[in-house]
Amino acid sequence: MKSKMKMKDILMLQAIFLIFSINSIVAKLASGEERFGIMFFVFYGIELGILGVYAVLWQQAIKRFELSVAYANKAVTLIWALIWGKLIFNERITISKIAGILLVIAGIVILNSGKEAEE
Repeated sequence: MKSKMKMKDILMLQAIFLIFSINSIVAKLASGEERFGIMFFVFYGIELGILGVYAVLWQQAIKRFELSVAYANKAVTLIWALIWGKLIFNERITISKIAGILLVIAGIVILNSGKEAEE
């Protein structure tokens, strides 16, 4: 079993997922470009770079957390997707989207608090 979670480790994990969420922005930008055009390949290269950085950071994260906890926290990317969608692509934020995200956050909190109670 991994050691007790520290706030800096949790913040590091959230920063890793922020980086991962940026990949979705780049993917959506690439989807608006002409297939096999120069900008398509530029965005594709950026995506690969982001995923490479994410993969290295993810390996470091799972050293500090139980895999089930670390992977459950990945759902925070839903929040980032909602924020990026509104800020960058002017997408609508609906009550059902917010309710779904709140449900996911509740699950993350329950999972994380359950791990602390066991120790």
